[in-house]
Amino acid sequence: MALSGTLIAQDMPLSQVLIPGEDWQLVSARNGFTDAPTADDRGNFYFSDMRSEHGLMKIIPAIKTSYYLKGATGISGMKFGPDGKLYACRAKAREVVVIDPKTSEMTVLAKNVRPNDLVVTHKGYLYFTETPKKQVTFINTKTGEIKVADQGINGPNGICLSPDQGTLVVSDFRGKHCWAFRIEPNGALKFKQPYMTMRRKPDPTKRDILPQFQPSCKGDGMITDAYGRYYVATELGVQYFDPAGRISGVIPGPPGIKGMTSVAFAGHNLEYLYITCFDKIYRLKTKTRGILYQKGPQNYPPKLKK
Repeated sequence: MALSGTLIAQDMPLSQVLIPGEDWQLVSARNGFTDAPTADDRGNFYFSDMRSEHGLMKIIPAIKTSYYLKGATGISGMKFGPDGKLYACRAKAREVVVIDPKTSEMTVLAKNVRPNDLVVTHKGYLYFTETPKKQVTFINTKTGEIKVADQGINGPNGICLSPDQGTLVVSDFRGKHCWAFRIEPNGALKFKQPYMTMRRKPDPTKRDILPQFQPSCKGDGMITDAYGRYYVATELGVQYFDPAGRISGVIPGPPGIKGMTSVAFAGHNLEYLYITCFDKIYRLKTKTRGILYQKGPQNYPPKLKK
């Protein structure tokens, strides 16, 4: 199986993503633990502070942070659906919920689950990772059907879609791969393969002639850009892969951060790469731009920038 939404085979170096002279910009600080980044069609950036009673936060493109929805606490992953509503994993409450931004009404879709992160397709198919259970779970948001979609990934964590929404990719927090699946018309996942191999730190306890690497690089939240590249938050930085699953480079995070939990595109034309870093949020202006899964499949990527 080849990853769907692919371009003609070609190198996709960091120079196609990074702008010379651009650096990470701090946009929010003094948070507890940030996660669940996502964006709407106006470029507004949303995130959760899992250690705050204020719940969800919102950053408009002018970098003004405001409280967005009090009470929606403990959210570890969220995305907008095709209906304009926010779908979220409430990890501590062990439930998956849907939030109506117009009324702030929050409805429970699944109880007694162990959700970490999620993604929603244009058909209303919701997939969420249950890391402790080594499982990816499926919800049909239109019918309410809930079932196991996959089992066996050691630490399923981040989750994202290809631009054409034909491929689902899941990062392994406890392993070295991001796993790809083909999404069938009925929402079933098939042809599971470890297409993307993440770079890892050398193991300091093993000193051989050839370096031995740690078993994991803590692959966490994921996102896709308009060119079909995949971005994964890891302890080494943001690792990004071309549409065929080949690693193209690693974007180091800002110096001094405690760690990196997730990544998303937001801001004007979705050209800013945002990262959640425990107590802080940073963004980096790029040459590329993100996509909004809630807008539906994108089959024809824009022309690559030089």
